[in-house]
Amino acid sequence: MNWEYLRSDEMKEAIEESGGLCVMPLGCLEKHGPQAPLGTDFFIAKETVELAATMEDVVVFPAGAWLGDVMGAHARINPKNPGYIALNPHTLLTVLEELCDEIARNGFRKILIVNSHGGNKAMLSFFLRCQGYKKKDYATMTTPVRDTEVVRNPYPYFAEHREEYPMLTDEDMEVLKGFYEDGGFGGGHADFTETARVMANHPETIAPDRYDLESGLSTHRADYLAELGVNCKGGWSTNYPNAIQGKAAHGCSQTIGQALNLYCAKRLANIFKVLKEDEECVNIATGK
Repeated sequence: MNWEYLRSDEMKEAIEESGGLCVMPLGCLEKHGPQAPLGTDFFIAKETVELAATMEDVVVFPAGAWLGDVMGAHARINPKNPGYIALNPHTLLTVLEELCDEIARNGFRKILIVNSHGGNKAMLSFFLRCQGYKKKDYATMTTPVRDTEVVRNPYPYFAEHREEYPMLTDEDMEVLKGFYEDGGFGGGHADFTETARVMANHPETIAPDRYDLESGLSTHRADYLAELGVNCKGGWSTNYPNAIQGKAAHGCSQTIGQALNLYCAKRLANIFKVLKEDEECVNIATGK
């Protein structure tokens, strides 16, 4: 159930059917290599959540594509790459809190933020802590949109569960096998998997002729800091100045993207089911 499609008088029944659970997909607007759209993370979050909601009904909140933490790093360090929307992190925290408060005011006791952007991880971790500083009568929770291990190297899983993913062709499996034997896709940002997952629903936004236009390999310039155990602002951007981390997406297909989205949606649907039937998470979050 998409929040924006409900009529006002349908909200009470929607809350009951969803077990008081509202799900907020969260991405961002930033460069995803030379071949994928700025809204990659938003598309992946929104459409995977909506697919999961067809398996386990919940209310999906219409968060904006711009609601994501890029902290201005790419936008200001690399002004040659336009299209980023980089709000002040304090503004983002305020907006997130007010959105959650409004969702709860409408009757939801559980809010799950499903994140598809690596840059949101730190913000969301801090946001959960901030939610504890003020007395809330609802639970705020987060989860990533994907299972990293399987999504980054899906060949073994898909080979074992091929019957569950009939959209995969023999050619798809050969492509996945090739990457698997070569050590995987690498990275995780604007790489093969993210490109495929957007291609599943928005093939017109992907430009295969641009796969090799820019490198997704690290410059390793900031590696010495990580080796020292030092976290430095701008470290990732310095190592990956082209805003792509991973191997070129050759062999990418809609059907591989559909399979990856389906796998991730099944994982989310299981989470939805557990949370819909659970009230203890609210007690835990509110300290009862």
